[in-house]
Amino acid sequence: MGEIILVTGGARSGKSAFAEGLLDRKAKISYIATNCTAQDEEMKNRVFLHQKRRSNYWQTNETFLNVADLIDQSHASAHLLDCATMLTTNYFFYLMKKRFGDDFQLIDKKIAELSEEEKAEIEAKILAEWHKIFMVTQKSSVKLVVVSNEVGLGIVPENPFSRWFRDVLGRVNQALGKEANTAFLVIAGIPMKIK
Repeated sequence: MGEIILVTGGARSGKSAFAEGLLDRKAKISYIATNCTAQDEEMKNRVFLHQKRRSNYWQTNETFLNVADLIDQSHASAHLLDCATMLTTNYFFYLMKKRFGDDFQLIDKKIAELSEEEKAEIEAKILAEWHKIFMVTQKSSVKLVVVSNEVGLGIVPENPFSRWFRDVLGRVNQALGKEANTAFLVIAGIPMKIK
């Protein structure tokens, strides 16, 4: 039976470095990098720093789609998914592009007009994608370490859509917390085992 370890914390809390330290640097690890859409220079630099820190023995898979299939078909001894927040965000925009096309101005307009029923349907699809990841991991014999941002400790977003999406991210974290065998909260570089 597989094992799920959740590592959560705020921005720059040290959660990614801690999560990487949970795994053998010389083992066959699959690093699932979900921020594969970095477009500005600052974000590209953040991605580069993450890449530079990884072990050369690890295989990087840059994707936010079909993660359950990747885990199921992999021969790695463990997987590190960094991060759940970006996977969820990118998957949300993937669903929006499927629904409304590639025009991001139109997508922004349509997002602002989503009904509560549409939001519930979208959230259900996001959680179903996570459920697939949980199920395939639990059926396997591998370890899955998931890094996620703790989104509920910051400021309250200024608009209704952002508040709703923050809530979706929080519910994804709740699902991760429920399914995880072990969970850590990292604050100021200090990991605390919470489960």
